[in-house]
Amino acid sequence: MSVMRRTFLPRVVRLGAMKPNKLTIDVTVNHCVRTLLIGLALTGCGGGGDTVFGTDTFTFSTISAGNAVSCGITIGGNGYCWGNNTAGELGNGTTTSSATPVLLSNRLSLGAVSVGKSLDRVDQHSCGLTRGGVVYCWGYNNFGAIGDGTKNNSLVPVPASAAHTFSAVRVGGAHTCAMTTTDGAYCWGDNTYGELGIGSQTPSLTPIAINGGLSFVAIQAGNNFSCAITTGSAAYCWGFNFYGQLGNGLTSDSNNPVPVTGNIAFNSISTGGTHTCGIAPSDTAYCWGNDAWGQLGDGKMGTSLIPTAVSTALKFTAVSAGSYHTCGLTSTGAAYCWGKNQVGQLGDGNLTDSGIPIAVSGGLTFAVVSAGNDHTCGVTRAGVAYCWGLNSSGQLGDGTHNNSSVPVPVTQ
Repeated sequence: MSVMRRTFLPRVVRLGAMKPNKLTIDVTVNHCVRTLLIGLALTGCGGGGDTVFGTDTFTFSTISAGNAVSCGITIGGNGYCWGNNTAGELGNGTTTSSATPVLLSNRLSLGAVSVGKSLDRVDQHSCGLTRGGVVYCWGYNNFGAIGDGTKNNSLVPVPASAAHTFSAVRVGGAHTCAMTTTDGAYCWGDNTYGELGIGSQTPSLTPIAINGGLSFVAIQAGNNFSCAITTGSAAYCWGFNFYGQLGNGLTSDSNNPVPVTGNIAFNSISTGGTHTCGIAPSDTAYCWGNDAWGQLGDGKMGTSLIPTAVSTALKFTAVSAGSYHTCGLTSTGAAYCWGKNQVGQLGDGNLTDSGIPIAVSGGLTFAVVSAGNDHTCGVTRAGVAYCWGLNSSGQLGDGTHNNSSVPVPVTQ
């Protein structure tokens, strides 16, 4: 998952070498403009800035890689997803999987998207945040992670039941967490290990406030655990802790937020399958938790119950923890990955695991990188979206089902 302290629209990027289609004004309805692009109709009507308004040149502003699904948002606010769709993960009203991007239903104007990467199953859910601050979710919902008060799968985006204006949303394995514009934190869905942070293991089908009275500037949901950063740059985690992914020096689960050990200030944080990573103000990357595949990047291939520095002289501006691997970006936009690499998710052209950061092949300059379950996606500063790794469900978006150990461009 890509990590941001606040929800915002990153650098505008163009997918591939496509040129913007010519725009023609169709009609004006109820003071809203309806526009037509060649081959794509977009509706710009509705309140709160939550429906698509204006043009869409298939230019992505962000991207998220999950288990067997990837999703991205265009500068026009449209959401596209590709990959597995057995439970409605693509949000287009069908259960037909697609190896190329398909448009989300409801024409929502989205500013952020997050895709689940459960370790237990292929079926996932995803969530998006409209520019008006409303969370919409779709896909697998056996645990209530969509937040609409039911356990019914949804083939199209539906709003989470909450009277709040949200500024960020993050999807875990079977739960979801979001942050409000007033720095409050809410989670919903499965709570078997205390991942909702409400002081108990009672699940919730709708958003419920996290215990502790803390004010947060960033939040993340992992596989059965969650983490956040306070306004004072302190990291807190809660939920499943068998591998020490809460970073408090213990292996016992916690139903409440507990501070990460080490008194390290963090600018950003990212939760994976069974490990966590964050970036300090010095641009040093730290990771903790399970290191069986080298995903902590410290070269030891073990487990760490507290933050340990990634073994490199590189300085990172962003980090994304996947299920069993991790990727980061330097200030120059160079992408590095480390950890499990059995299907090429590190993107270095090989299938060898690495306990330290290795450069992604191709010399590409990235603006965004997102580590999923067994694949990774990113968007370059030059405007091209790429994915690499496992492609059994078409999650690389290149129109094939062939794995790739190097970045391949997403196709329309």
